[in-house]
Amino acid sequence: MPTPPRPRIGLNLPLRLADDDPGAIAAWLGAVETAPVDALWTLDQLAGRVPTPEPVTLLGFAAARTTRVRLGIAVLVAPGRGPVAAAKQLASLGHLAGGRLVVGVGSGDRGLWPALRLGEWADRPGAVLDEFLTVVHRLWTEPGVTHDGPIWPCAGVTITPRPAAPPPLWVGGGSVPALRRALRLGSGWVAAGRQPTARFAELAARLPEVAAEEGRPLGSFSVAKRVYLLVEPDRARAHRTIDDWFTGFYGTPDRGREATVHGDVATCAAQLAELARLGVTDLILHPLDESPRHEAAVLGELLPALAASYGGH
Repeated sequence: MPTPPRPRIGLNLPLRLADDDPGAIAAWLGAVETAPVDALWTLDQLAGRVPTPEPVTLLGFAAARTTRVRLGIAVLVAPGRGPVAAAKQLASLGHLAGGRLVVGVGSGDRGLWPALRLGEWADRPGAVLDEFLTVVHRLWTEPGVTHDGPIWPCAGVTITPRPAAPPPLWVGGGSVPALRRALRLGSGWVAAGRQPTARFAELAARLPEVAAEEGRPLGSFSVAKRVYLLVEPDRARAHRTIDDWFTGFYGTPDRGREATVHGDVATCAAQLAELARLGVTDLILHPLDESPRHEAAVLGELLPALAASYGGH
């Protein structure tokens, strides 16, 4: 079997940047710009136990301090902004980033939807994403948009300047309907970090079939996987770290060990290469340990080991 193309390597911006001094953030961005990564990503969490940065604001800061790497959000919580605000924000951010922006879109924590006045739609997240994506696309490409949808109706709305090259929209989700939505309304699919590799493999195997049913060629379609990552040879220590992180961030350790790539450098590299064989074009690595020691292991040992499996390219 031929070796699949090397996936693009993305690195999640450390969550600690939510509290860091702006000078420290700028220094980190300057250092990582020279690292063997293709993209910098951040997540979006409107409310939660763990401090997290607001993604549009943070990537605007990053756009001014980087020139090479792509900048991405995985994933933007669509209900928290609505299509008009999102279309305007992301068009401006895409311009500031010089065309380097990629935006994943998802529904987020539906427990927060009542506070966003979308509580009645909590059992229909697909309909919310369908309408959001449809309206954003139209606002980016048409003047005077009139839309009579039930969630975000608008009449004669124009945003200017509209992006000359709209940022790619990758649709998040972990089901066949999510694949269909991504194929119909997006240019890629983003699988969540909590999704275990076994479930991802099932959906990735269905992708060609679903694409054929939707009449969508897969040649330029991106398949991204957010990957929680821990380079830690000591199995017991790794499991404690994973359990603690998932409990702190999600409130439960459930699925943490199954969803996290962990082990020594060789084991982690092999697991990431397996994801590439399943069709991943973009790996979004989210290290659970944000210490300088772990960052050095990821950038200085793991990524070179992964590159070596593709002939060093």
